[in-house]
Formats: sequence, C-alpha cells, structure tokens
Amino acid sequence: MKSLKTILLYIHILFLSITICSASNSVKDGFLWKISGNGLNAPSYLFGTAHGGPFLAGQAAMERVPRLNEIFLSVNQLIAEKKIDNSSSLNKSDLEMDSTYADYLNKEDQIIVDRVLRTYLNTTSDKIKLKPLVLTSRIYKKKSIEIYKEILFAKFKPNTNVDSITLSELKYISEVEMDVQMIMRAISLNYSIIGLDDLIGHINPKRTISNEISYKQQIDSLVCAFKDNSIDSIIRHQLKSYEAVKNAYFNQNLDDFELQMIELDLKNNVTAEYNDMILFDRNKKWMEHIPKLISEQASLIAVGAAHLPGQDGLINLLRLQGFTVEPVNH
Repeated sequence: MKSLKTILLYIHILFLSITICSASNSVKDGFLWKISGNGLNAPSYLFGTAHGGPFLAGQAAMERVPRLNEIFLSVNQLIAEKKIDNSSSLNKSDLEMDSTYADYLNKEDQIIVDRVLRTYLNTTSDKIKLKPLVLTSRIYKKKSIEIYKEILFAKFKPNTNVDSITLSELKYISEVEMDVQMIMRAISLNYSIIGLDDLIGHINPKRTISNEISYKQQIDSLVCAFKDNSIDSIIRHQLKSYEAVKNAYFNQNLDDFELQMIELDLKNNVTAEYNDMILFDRNKKWMEHIPKLISEQASLIAVGAAHLPGQDGLINLLRLQGFTVEPVNH
C-alpha cells in the first residue's frame, strides 16, 4: 500500500507541474517570451506560470514579471493548460464515492475526522463523499495556506529586515492559483480562452492514483495523518524545500529555477519517464495546435514554467517550426 507521504508527494508534484529533466539547453532571461515571424500578423507571447506548490501568492509573483500586464492587454486570447482549474473540470464520478466517510469510520476516528473537516471544509464525515485523494488535496491546500502564513509572519521580528518578496506574499496569499487568476482576468476582458489539455484529451494522472488503492486503505491512512499531524510536517518540509525554487521564480531567473527544480527531482526521485508523461509529451501534442491558434489570434500562452526550456520545451519547439522566440525586454 502506498503511504500517505507518497500520495501527498504525488499531489504536490501534480499541483506544481513544473519539474525539469535536464540542465542542458537552459534558457535565460525570465519567464515571458515574445513569439513573432513565420507569417504571424501580430506577435503572441509565452509565459511560464507557477501553479500550486509554494506559490500561494500568484498575484505577487505576476507583479514581478516586467510588462506582463501590458502584454496581457495587447492580446485577445488566453491559451492555458485547461480552461478551468483541474478540480472543477472533473465529473462527479471522478470526485465522489458512492457513500460518505461515516460509513468507513468507527466512532473514535469519526470524531477526529469531523474535527478536521469542520475546521477546513465546514462539513462533517456523514455529509461528505469526496474521494480520499480529492479530499486530501483540498485539505492539503488549505493547510498549506495556514502554515505558509505562519512561516511568513514568523519573519517579522524586532530589528529584522524583511525582504520584499515576503511583504508581497503577505498581501496576496490566496487559495486561487496563478493560472486560475489569469483565466479569471481573461474572462473579465471577454477574451477567448483555449485549454490545451482539452484539445489533446490529456487526463491528469491524479485521477488514476486513487484507483490503485482501496477507499478503505486511503481513508485509514488519512485518519492516521490526522492523528499524528503528519500532513502538517510534510507540508512544512516541502515548503522549506521549495524556498529556493520560489525565490528563483520571484526573481525571474529561469536558469536558477531550472537548477533548483533538478535538485528537487533528485531528492523526490522524479523519473525521466514521469517528466516525459507530464511535461514533454504534452508539449509535443500541444504544438499540434499552438501554431494554428496563434496565427488566428494574438494570444498569451500561459502554461507551467517547466514547459518552456529544454530541447523539448515550447521555446525550442516553436523555433523549430520557424517562429522567432525571444525574451521580452525588461
């Protein structure tokens, strides 16, 4: 049986979706790139987002990207990984079990689970049917917000200098991820919104993980995590591990970001096969649609940052098809 720590690691990686396979073909100059040439009537743009993980203040991160706001207003179409956030795009059968959690719990465990559910989701075990992995994801995200605020506030001590990143994050900490914030803004501007994964029929691996383990096993692991607060300790460890990655992103240093993610891949035993499945294979399938989309409308392509660099990254794949791809001048 997979441990809860393993399941939570899957969740964390799937939230982030920005793992890197190799340091070769590294790309410098930030996360915002201009696409021109090859018959385009107007330039389009490619932006590497940071979704999930430690990036709990997406608006603060976006404000550190030079000219992003100006460029957002210069296009009339947003091309994202999905039209809406992953959890909202799932069908009811993907999200829910046939029975409630109360059917799986003894009285002692039900008290423990109800305490957590009331705190984070304002519900109880006799009312909720969310599949264990989905429930774990939602509690994980809410606990991450709670713990991250605690970590940031701890930096405010007498006679201690607090960096500008911390100040920005405190203002914008939110459960709404950067990609979703961009989609919400595109909706407010009446832009066309295209979901690349919708076009290629990509199924998030998160959907299949829970099928490998029985609901009873998953729920038992979740109860144990609630009892010993292991979710909290895992979150604290991961937030600490991703600090260097987060700082590289906030500082708009794609080279450093790539190197830090390579280190995390090694620590987390992320395989090249997994990267191919979640990252590079999708890039190649997306490229079957992107040239046509940007030839029809000036677009901002906003996808996870690790989709940009490397031999099979979008920057190189666009160049191989004859487009000029260059960093936006700061």
